[in-house]
Amino acid sequence: MKRNLLFILPLLLAAASGLSACQRLRARFPAETPTAAATSPAPSNAPTEIPATLTLSNPPVMLTDTDIPYAEIEGVQLTLLSLDVYSPQGCLQCPVMVMVHGGGWRTGDKANADVAAAKSQYFVSQGYVFVSVNYRLTPAVMHPVHAQDVAASLAWIHANIPAYGGDPGRMFLMGHSAGAHLAALVATDEGYLAAHGLGLDILDGVILLDGAGYDIPYVMQDQSEALQWLCREAFGDDPQTWQDASPLYHVAAGKDIPPFLLFHAGEREASRFTGQEMTDALTAAGVEAWLVPAPDKDHGTINGDIGLEGDWVTERIMEFLGGPVNIQP
Repeated sequence: MKRNLLFILPLLLAAASGLSACQRLRARFPAETPTAAATSPAPSNAPTEIPATLTLSNPPVMLTDTDIPYAEIEGVQLTLLSLDVYSPQGCLQCPVMVMVHGGGWRTGDKANADVAAAKSQYFVSQGYVFVSVNYRLTPAVMHPVHAQDVAASLAWIHANIPAYGGDPGRMFLMGHSAGAHLAALVATDEGYLAAHGLGLDILDGVILLDGAGYDIPYVMQDQSEALQWLCREAFGDDPQTWQDASPLYHVAAGKDIPPFLLFHAGEREASRFTGQEMTDALTAAGVEAWLVPAPDKDHGTINGDIGLEGDWVTERIMEFLGGPVNIQP
């Protein structure tokens, strides 16, 4: 417990001084070049510098509110435009973690076990409000609809999360696979949130789990036929659209892009290569970014293991977030 207090104290002081999201994140991480630490393989257990997660004698009761509509569009199934909120009982101004599911832009659901089961329990136990969002899927829709829906969900969360004990000033965004692509796109192309009168500065950080869609032109030239088929179904055949849909091409300085923590699993070349491209571009634009190899994970376990006891990826994420929040008096 003493170790956690020593870790959290500088963050509380930073928050009290009114520092920006990026300044608060710099208080959590070393001053070295972000990519230097990112390129070394992570061990199979939690590194010693990562603080232990919070273990409470009486963990908070988790309150659940599901299938909340964040938009209504005639002819669209309501659950596709809905989200689930999991919050600690008694939470006031708790940080918020928003999860975007994967599934190749054509399958998946916010309530799937690998998306929400362990994650909701874990983040609530650490003093966070956890929100899992749905979006419309291909083939019914194509780009840019998926990202527009994610942005609409973020706008709803920003406006309404105080009613669930969440702090709209401390929102983090996480996505897996196709969801990682969408999270990265909404956090780099300011147009999606601007449509709701919001800026990229509503996000305190972005966590990407084994995404491969950060550079779609590269995928369409050099990757497997299966991945190219998924991209073609979601983004069509126009190279200009591929570029517009690629977060890499929207990275630029001076846009309030939040810090990024990227993971790539095993030997998955598309996520490794495009993750490195994305990290390099963010760093060149003055945005803090860390790329973490996960050689002991595959495309499924890097997502499904988050929240499980002893999972080192979970603890690395918690370090990025700034540690747990004890909401007990």
